[in-house]
Amino acid sequence: MLEYLSQSMISSWELCPERFRRRFLEGEIIPPGIAARIGTGVHKGAEINHIQKIHTGEDEPKDVIQDAARDGYKKALEKGVFFAPGEASTAKKQLADGVDTVVTLAGLYRDSLAPQVQPTLVEETIYLDDSRLPIPFRGTIDVLAVDGKDRTWLPDIKTASAKWGQSKADESPQASLYSRLVLEATGHWPDKVSFEVFVKTKTPAHQSVETVRRPEDYDILVVRAQAILAVIERGIFPPAQAGSWTCSPKWCGFWWSCKYIPTHKKDTR
Repeated sequence: MLEYLSQSMISSWELCPERFRRRFLEGEIIPPGIAARIGTGVHKGAEINHIQKIHTGEDEPKDVIQDAARDGYKKALEKGVFFAPGEASTAKKQLADGVDTVVTLAGLYRDSLAPQVQPTLVEETIYLDDSRLPIPFRGTIDVLAVDGKDRTWLPDIKTASAKWGQSKADESPQASLYSRLVLEATGHWPDKVSFEVFVKTKTPAHQSVETVRRPEDYDILVVRAQAILAVIERGIFPPAQAGSWTCSPKWCGFWWSCKYIPTHKKDTR
């Protein structure tokens, strides 16, 4: 039985309820791909800086942030990385290239975003009880800050292979949940919400995508959570939609053992 519901769990359910069942109910853990490990490294560099800055008001030197990001990436690799069978021959190079990517993106964070962020909360895990749900929401706010106009700012750092479209930010359940968690922690709805996307293109870029959240957005998230929990209660776990990008050996570590995949397709590896 679930003890809480998080943004990542909601997103996992919406991609594939069967994968959700195996991961969060059966406890079958398959490591994420290298992109997630790169994201972990960049977040670690930012975290080290935010912890320092909340006390001193000054950013760490770039090399300190980059070293922390690199070390965070390498530590994350120790927990494993998922590679599809066809990627075995390039796995070693991808892991090595990941170090360069993490260091580059962490440096870009220091140059373009860090000077704008004055943290007020760092790595704050919050549980939110809502009488409309049988279990609480849980989320960890990486950083809550004030911007240059003294507005409460919820910037969420992401790494990506391509720039985000506005709709991706506007449709994110994370922004709705975390805005409500800010209210729970501070008594105030955030004035500004943004996704700070560090893009792993040939010329790395920092993209800031602002999105608007209101209490009604959180209320809709509660309705979605109610629907998810009702289906789980009935023991119904359908597969991902046929043809979905997520239902493939490249993106799903459960693909090879999934009851919804024909045996003749599994025999191709």
